[in-house]
This record gives sequence, C-alpha cells and structure tokens, in this order.
Amino acid sequence: MKNILIAILCSLLVGAGATVLVMRHFQAAPEAAADAAKADAAAPDDDDDDGGLTLTKEEQATAGVATAQPEPYEYKLELKAFGHVLDGSSLAAGLTDIEAARAALDASAKEYERVKMLKASDNASAKALETAEAAKRHDQSVLDAAEGKLLSTWGKALAGREDLAELAQAVLKQDAALARVDLFAGDVPPTAPLHFQVHSLTGNDTFQDAQFIGPAPTTDPQAQGAAYLVLLPAPVPPPGAALLARVTGAEAPEAGMRVPRSALVLNDGAPFVYLQTGDEGFDRRKVDLGPPIADGVFVPNGLTPKDRVVVKGAQQLLSKELSKANGG
Repeated sequence: MKNILIAILCSLLVGAGATVLVMRHFQAAPEAAADAAKADAAAPDDDDDDGGLTLTKEEQATAGVATAQPEPYEYKLELKAFGHVLDGSSLAAGLTDIEAARAALDASAKEYERVKMLKASDNASAKALETAEAAKRHDQSVLDAAEGKLLSTWGKALAGREDLAELAQAVLKQDAALARVDLFAGDVPPTAPLHFQVHSLTGNDTFQDAQFIGPAPTTDPQAQGAAYLVLLPAPVPPPGAALLARVTGAEAPEAGMRVPRSALVLNDGAPFVYLQTGDEGFDRRKVDLGPPIADGVFVPNGLTPKDRVVVKGAQQLLSKELSKANGG
C-alpha cells in the first residue's frame, strides 16, 4: 500500500513540473516575438533614405566631400532630330511649270469659247469645235499634273501658301532656305505649335530658330519617324548640308531640381544622392531621374532647394557606407 502511495505522489510531482515548464514556454514566446519585431524595425531599408553615415571633419576632407543646394529647374520636352537643306531650285521650277500650264490653259479656254460662238452662228465646223475642246482638256490635264507634282514633292502645307512665289524667290536669292527635319523612330512628336532650332554641321554649334512650315509629304525610309519642313533664315547653308535640330512643343514645363552628375551614385541599379544632415551626418536618398539635360541631371521630385546635396565625394561616401554595412 505504501508503495502505491509513493508512486502516486511521484507522478503528481512530475506532472506539476511539466506544467510549470509549459507555462514558462508560453510566457517566453510573446517576449521572443517582441524582441524579433524590435530587431526587424531596427534593420535598415535599402529602398529609401539609407544613410545614417557619420564622418568627422577630417574624414570629409580626406574624401573630398563638398555640398551644394540643388537648383530649381523647369524641364520642357525637347526632342533631338536630324535633317538636311533642300534644293529650292526645284520649287521654283515647279512654280514655273504651273504658270506655263495655266497660261496655256487660259489661251486654249478662250479659243474654245471663240470657236463655240462661231459654231453657234454656223461660222465654224463641228470638227473645229472638237479640236478646240480637246486642246483645252489637254492644257487642263497638264496644269493638274504640274500642281499635283508640286503637292506631292513639297506637301500641302507649303504648296498651299499664299506667299509661295515670294518664298521661292527668297530661296533662289539665298535669303532663306528650305530644310527637312526628321525625328527618330519611336519619338512621339510634341503637341502643336511646334518650335524648331537647327544648326548646320558644317558651321558653328549655334542653334538658330527655324520657321515651321508643316509636315513633310514623305517619310524617310531609314528614320521612319515624323518629318517636317522648316524655313531657315539667312545666312543659309548650301543645299544638302546636314543639320541637327531641337524640337519642342506646347507642353507645360515640368518643375523639379537640377543637380550635378557627380552627385549621383548607383546602388543595386538604383540612383541615389547623399544629403548632409548635420556637421558630420549624411543620409543616402533614392531619387527619380528625369530626361538628360545640359549641365546636370533633372530630378523631378524628392529634393528641395533647402537640401544640402553632396556634389563631390559621393562615391567615397557610398564606399564607406557599404564597407561599414559589411563589417569592414
């Protein structure tokens, strides 16, 4: 009987001990989860501001660190294009052909009316009337062909100008020049009205304004982009001269900031800049890049004029930060 009582007592003690261990386990679980959450919150996030870098004044001098405030900048869509000066003598020749055909038609139309009146009074034969009518039709077809050739060669916008004769004379006297500008394949033309600036590859690098005439009547077989005709003021390059062009439209400019290219660093394929947050503190901030611009990089958002951007030594800061993160 004593042995039975001792066995029961031992089993009760073992069960109580197991219960205490289980309770301690479940009490420790929330504490472990809380510690893990704190560790996750403290871990750095590479997708955003990623700095927290500290450099003494001496270290900054060694790395060549210099800062500057970003400049407010308004970006306007500008497409690069190429072109060439056209031979305007063919325009003048086309106008001459039209004037000659129109004069011939005017004469044959008058002759037809004269013979028609004579036929009505039995003073002309039916054959004479048919001959006069055929001559009139022939001259009309010649005029139609000359006008069609001018339209297909130069386009409706140029062929339909009221001052076309004066423009052709200015081109012949080299007081102006006609040119064709082609956009590259895939470039979406800006919205009208369009503005063109061109310069000749045989001249200096100064761009000059060109007067927009209208769409070109044909597509360049190699460029396969939108094409336009423009009028260049004097002094004009010779026919066939190659041109570079800048094309802008009526789109409103986009506001942002301009920073030097030296301010950009790449990490995992993403662009960043460093901002100085104190005398010895620096943060790395991810930025969005706009189209390339002259004398810098356009940043449409993410920076303000009050930021202090590292414009020299940014790559050294990135190297120090990555070395620090890797335990170096």
